[in-house]
Amino acid sequence: MANIRPLAPELAQVAREQLNEVDSDVVTKIQALRNWLNQEEYIEARTDDQFLVAFLRFCHWDLEEAKKRILFYYTYKTKERELLKSRLVDDKLLELARSGIFTSLPNPIGPGGPRIHFTRMGHIEPSKHSVSDIFRFHAFRAEIEINTDDNWNIAGVVEIIDFTKIPYSLVLQFDAGMFKRMNAFLEHGIPANLVATHIVNASRETQFVLGLVKGVMKQKELLHIHPNLDSLQKAIGKEYLPVEMGGENGSLANGPSWYETQFNSFSTYFREDEKYVVDEKLRAACERDQEKPPPLVGGCVANEGSFRRLNID
Repeated sequence: MANIRPLAPELAQVAREQLNEVDSDVVTKIQALRNWLNQEEYIEARTDDQFLVAFLRFCHWDLEEAKKRILFYYTYKTKERELLKSRLVDDKLLELARSGIFTSLPNPIGPGGPRIHFTRMGHIEPSKHSVSDIFRFHAFRAEIEINTDDNWNIAGVVEIIDFTKIPYSLVLQFDAGMFKRMNAFLEHGIPANLVATHIVNASRETQFVLGLVKGVMKQKELLHIHPNLDSLQKAIGKEYLPVEMGGENGSLANGPSWYETQFNSFSTYFREDEKYVVDEKLRAACERDQEKPPPLVGGCVANEGSFRRLNID
């Protein structure tokens, strides 16, 4: 039996009907993914059941796709240290947690529905918080959600972003190239689907920048810009919004203490995360060896698919 959280009935139904989850295959597929990770010497990765099942579910239990995604996940975290910086829970991360910028609303959109994230851009202080700092927060939060949030993993996430009083100096930091690098992690590494991004209270200048961002998005239909609160309420469902926006789904004031508790509880986890990397030199050697007999050379398993190094620049 796999050591994973039992799913609520509504979420289990989504997993079966939309993600091809078959109870009798769960243990076998998790073990197969673990065996592959243990055999490939160039990748050092987490191999516990709950972590691995997140990637298998996202990939609709296609083992080869799960291998590619988890490989991209660790390749990115190894290569993009400039963006992700240290993997430790440091003062900068806790400062962002306490800032009130971010909140995960307590109720998803229905028992089997997506998680809702809320971001208040007006709480960002550009003198303290850069765009890359914000991205790093998202990456850390995603790592926690891989391990704790089945709605996020199975049904996806809806992002609501309030642009009220956004500092214009922050808007000027947005760069299409940097956004592309950041978006690569969300699109090809994180095991959760972005269901939609809803933006409200954006100025004309900000809407222009958002238009540039939308231009580099592959799924442009996921970005919705609302002219007012009424439009957002109709799109999401009023009951799923926080009380500050006329809803019934918790208060934005609860975000800081919840995130601080989460980050502190995962501090050891993130400290250990420093050792999980992809060795590109060994990987290149393994890929060369996989093109030749015998089936097992230098710890590199043949016939499991030769994954080309991923271009995430």
